[in-house]
Amino acid sequence: MRLVMLMTACVMALSGCSGLGVGVPSTPGAFIVAPQGRTFEPMDTLDPRNAMVYIYRPITRWGYEEVQAPTLFLNSTQLFGLKAGAYEWLELNAGTYDFYARRPLSVLYLKTIFDSKLKVEGGKDYYFRYSETRPLDLTELVANPEDYLQDGPLQQVPPAIALREIADLRLDEPGLYYGNQQEKTPRWAPFYTYSEGDAVQEGDKAADATDKPGLLSRTRSWFASLF
Repeated sequence: MRLVMLMTACVMALSGCSGLGVGVPSTPGAFIVAPQGRTFEPMDTLDPRNAMVYIYRPITRWGYEEVQAPTLFLNSTQLFGLKAGAYEWLELNAGTYDFYARRPLSVLYLKTIFDSKLKVEGGKDYYFRYSETRPLDLTELVANPEDYLQDGPLQQVPPAIALREIADLRLDEPGLYYGNQQEKTPRWAPFYTYSEGDAVQEGDKAADATDKPGLLSRTRSWFASLF
């Protein structure tokens, strides 16, 4: 009975944090549900001044034994879980973000797995590889490894390497546009996400278009994979 009461209190406490974009862990590991989406498909940004970030996780035995997938956050906002054999994408305004992952246990978040400053420039693509058991030795692959973000199991990798590894991985959850909260109306031709004359701003809130109008989420690839 005490355990039930404790778990209930934890759920209520986490629900109270929803204003910060933090919720209950919701992504089961590949041991429970393997990635179901389509294999890798490059995405265009809604706005040419935005950056596209891909995060992928190669297939490993360790990953396929997970019951819950690690959850990624940006500026304290919960994004998505990352299963073994899956990739996710994130469209960002140019800027610098707090980017980190935490390991869940039931309805709680425990250990922080990595915690980095993610700096992106508009018009560029970035690839990040997550592997707890099979990291790459970038000193053997690139001439300037110091220019690539590395933090624990997270490694920024060159496109040539990433595209080989990501080709057969699957999009498991909808990709997200994380942008300027002041943008309230979608712009369809072309997909500009800044007002005319506005400076490029750092993102301040993740959102799915199905939940918050005006903050656009590119989900067509993920939904198409369901049919």
